[in-house]
Amino acid sequence: MSIKAIIWDLEGVLLRTKGKFLYQAAAERLKLPYETIRPFFYSEFNDRLDRGEFTQDEFWNHILQSLGLPPEEIQHLRDFLRNDFFIDSEILADIRMYRQSFKTGLLTNFSEVLRPMLNSHWNVDGTFDEIVISCEIGMIKPHADIFEYMLKKLGCTAEETLFIDDKPANVEGAHDIGLHAVLFTNRQEMNTRIHQVLNSQASPAGRDLTKSWLISGS
Repeated sequence: MSIKAIIWDLEGVLLRTKGKFLYQAAAERLKLPYETIRPFFYSEFNDRLDRGEFTQDEFWNHILQSLGLPPEEIQHLRDFLRNDFFIDSEILADIRMYRQSFKTGLLTNFSEVLRPMLNSHWNVDGTFDEIVISCEIGMIKPHADIFEYMLKKLGCTAEETLFIDDKPANVEGAHDIGLHAVLFTNRQEMNTRIHQVLNSQASPAGRDLTKSWLISGS
């Protein structure tokens, strides 16, 4: 069965920070050691934020209160979210190229601030057929229900779909329900792995086309 759709994660793949990890940029904004901030981004509270149970400001206030910081420090965290991220323009161009022959999807765990930023600050128009944000549907990766929701939106089966994410748990979750799943490390490796999957599924003509994509995305 050939691939009909490709789904990308956002943060850590298409959406990047200057540092390696999201919490590092937040720590720098608050002038705190990285290890002070990290636990908040890997907590049940963060999962509940991504499910839409709390707003982004409520999450920021939770961090500030827990660390004994004044509430006005929230502006630093708002600035972090708006100014310390950037869309990888080369990967964005790759996705738009893949969209010429495949359905494309964005599947991300994120809060309510994301949708307006995607539509303005991080303009991704013309890139995705479907965008699914966890907080809007009350589901988060790596649970099966969010992958199944996205598959229904795209009108594809798991076997017809390729998923790319930078977190091993999310890749494993996708693989567990039958998606072809690739762990993102960098752009060149991403295109190589996509090419390998498409090459294994495609007709001879499709193999020639994926090779041309690989060259353009290297």
